[in-house]
Amino acid sequence: MRFVFAALFAGCATSALAGAWTIERGETRTYITSSFTYGDHGFDADGNLVAVPEYQKLTLSAALEYGLRPWLTGVVRGELTEESSEREIAPDLIGHDPQTFASVAGGARVRLFQGPFWVASTELTAFSGGFSSQGDSKPSDTPGVEVRALGGVGTTLYDTPVFADAQLAYRARFDDDASDEVKLDLTLGAQILPNWMILGQTFSTFEVGGDSDYHKVSASVVRSITDNLRLEVGGVATVAGTNAIQEFGGHVGFWWVLPKRRPVDEPDPRLAADYRDFQAYRSIFR
Repeated sequence: MRFVFAALFAGCATSALAGAWTIERGETRTYITSSFTYGDHGFDADGNLVAVPEYQKLTLSAALEYGLRPWLTGVVRGELTEESSEREIAPDLIGHDPQTFASVAGGARVRLFQGPFWVASTELTAFSGGFSSQGDSKPSDTPGVEVRALGGVGTTLYDTPVFADAQLAYRARFDDDASDEVKLDLTLGAQILPNWMILGQTFSTFEVGGDSDYHKVSASVVRSITDNLRLEVGGVATVAGTNAIQEFGGHVGFWWVLPKRRPVDEPDPRLAADYRDFQAYRSIFR
């Protein structure tokens, strides 16, 4: 059951990939996600929708998590983003002004408390901020650190595994000209069939001492391809905000789980369970 909930939470956003759960010591998990969003409207200072220059964003993100201890998971993340907005090149010519940014982050997630169906943890990461191919830093993505509190709960409802995850983060930036941020991420989901999962999520960001905030919703379907590989397909939309672009788009993600290497004399629990099932089936034909 614990593995099911930990795997389900992997569909969260880059900052919340595995949810509140830590992973088994020696286990490795890799997440690769590609997303595209588009917008031609935005929210003004009063939260009203107004027309803005056409905006496009393509993002490729990757994350690697490794179980250092049962209660400690190391995290490394990277992201490549290309953004473009319409601008007037000439009085009768409108074109896009593309910019490409790359950033990396690293840190760890620590499990603080755990019960039969719930867990509470914290995560600390340091990130480089965004740097463009021209060497310019993105104003809203300067270096800093983030402290995140995470809580997860899972149970079975009408024989269906269901779960919820809540995360609250404070992102402090080193640049005095860049605003700190508070982030709130919420996840609800269920494993509706043995190989199919659904996820519903919200992502909210608030500038501290600033005048911008935005709130996104996302829905995803996850398909188990093999025991170790899962495919996620979903959509995302900005539903409210102030001084923010209204984005619509979709994403595709791949999750790869590499279990820890076990000694020859240490049985794999999954194999042991399969063997028990096999013995039960065989007994029918005795």
